[in-house]
Amino acid sequence: MSSSDQITQQENASLGMSAQEFLAYCAAERERRQNSGEAFDEETFDQAIEMVLGKLRVLADEGWT
Repeated sequence: MSSSDQITQQENASLGMSAQEFLAYCAAERERRQNSGEAFDEETFDQAIEMVLGKLRVLADEGWT
């Protein structure tokens, strides 16, 4: 299971709109890459998602959405 899939509904609801939109984009991009027939490093993709979500959480805690 990917890290973006591990985020629960409750955690998703507590994220700002930017993070929710980012997760929706990531889900679509993951599917696109998996179906492209080209090499896809899911581990690196998941790490990148976690890095961005970490920053978005900090920004949300500071009042940015």
